[in-house]
Amino acid sequence: MRIGYVGGHSPKVNERVIDDMWTRYLGEYAEMVKIPPLSFMKLFGGSIEKWKKRFPDNVSELGEGLQSLCLKYDIQAFYLNLPFVIPYLLMARNAKGINLTMLYIAHSVATPFWLKQWLAIAPFVSEKDVLLHSTVSCKRALMRISPRFGCAVHVPLCLDVRETIPNTGSTQRNILSISRIEDVKNIDFLLACFSDIREQIPDAKLVIAGEFTGTKQQIERYKGRLEEQMQRYGLHNAVEWIGPVVGERKQNLFAESSMLVNFSTDPGETFGFNLLEAKAAGLPVVCTRWNGFQEIVAEGEDGLFVDCSWTSDTPDIDREHAVKQCVRLLTESELHLKLSQGALLRAQAYDYQSIMPRIVDYVSLAKGIQLNAFSREGRERVFRMARTPIEEMQDTYLLDRLNRLEWLNETPFTVLSVSEKEPLSEWMNKVKPIIHHFAGEAGIHAQH
Repeated sequence: MRIGYVGGHSPKVNERVIDDMWTRYLGEYAEMVKIPPLSFMKLFGGSIEKWKKRFPDNVSELGEGLQSLCLKYDIQAFYLNLPFVIPYLLMARNAKGINLTMLYIAHSVATPFWLKQWLAIAPFVSEKDVLLHSTVSCKRALMRISPRFGCAVHVPLCLDVRETIPNTGSTQRNILSISRIEDVKNIDFLLACFSDIREQIPDAKLVIAGEFTGTKQQIERYKGRLEEQMQRYGLHNAVEWIGPVVGERKQNLFAESSMLVNFSTDPGETFGFNLLEAKAAGLPVVCTRWNGFQEIVAEGEDGLFVDCSWTSDTPDIDREHAVKQCVRLLTESELHLKLSQGALLRAQAYDYQSIMPRIVDYVSLAKGIQLNAFSREGRERVFRMARTPIEEMQDTYLLDRLNRLEWLNETPFTVLSVSEKEPLSEWMNKVKPIIHHFAGEAGIHAQH
């Protein structure tokens, strides 16, 4: 099995780390063929924006280029690790009738960027695709966009549990937060909670790792908001901001901390990879009862949940409950030991050696399905779907779940170019019919 992928790295640390690990692990069970980014971008004439201006006349050209690339590198499957080109490649593959299996992952569903991608992908997903979703909750959200995503298969993210540095069970009361830093990750809420924790545990420390993300304006605004809280609560001597971390330094943080906290209510959150990293290190977690978190963490076995609800425009987290759960984990040594041992045990289910062969099996099955070359009428059907307004495609989309969006007059092609400037509260309200189930459901953690 030869699986092609585009070389290079994402500019975002969290995406880069997961993608590099994923291709390395998969490379032990299939031959991963790195395609130079320049060779790949030649398919689009060197510029996606210029390519889009010639749509749909150039879709067949893209299909011919894609077919030539597959022949040149002798690949039977393509891991689509550049999300922004997935819809275009699917259109071209279908229009040309190429017997090429596409492999891609639903890392996120309901951020503006990803929701546009799924709207554009839905008409063109086929039996030749292997679409992976990491949690049951993620697929449920996809299915509220389109029934065509029923083809998605459940395969969680994974890691090498043997590479992790085990938690030392430090007697210091060090709380770790590691994620992208922006409003949906609720770092401001964490600071408020930590102020309350310090009233009960004066020697508690908080380490915040990660990079600020968003537009320049969003980053500056959120930095200012966090600094105001640092001043208000007098936290400068108790909170350390260390920026993005990777590799051994990151592992050491998990090994030396007392607990991991994750209070995210991100509409794009579908898994929570840092929860898995903590599990592999034997580090207990306290996290919101949010989306895929509920499937990764087992209450009382390897972590504790904090209640959240979504009755208004944006989700609400129970601050008193969050503080209580953190204090319990910092002060009850028997509970900490139990959760630490449970984390190490449950991490085994996410080891890449049990996950990656499943992916190769799915790709092998999809590769064996013949996608016959489309007739001219078939090609025209691809073009017609790409140019039909979403609101006119009742058989493809669940329009009653999408009716709060302002994009229904867009087509699967034009929706990819619409603006993404809604304030968080407005956006959360728009996608609530798709992801309302992310908040507050207990007892659904999956077994792998």
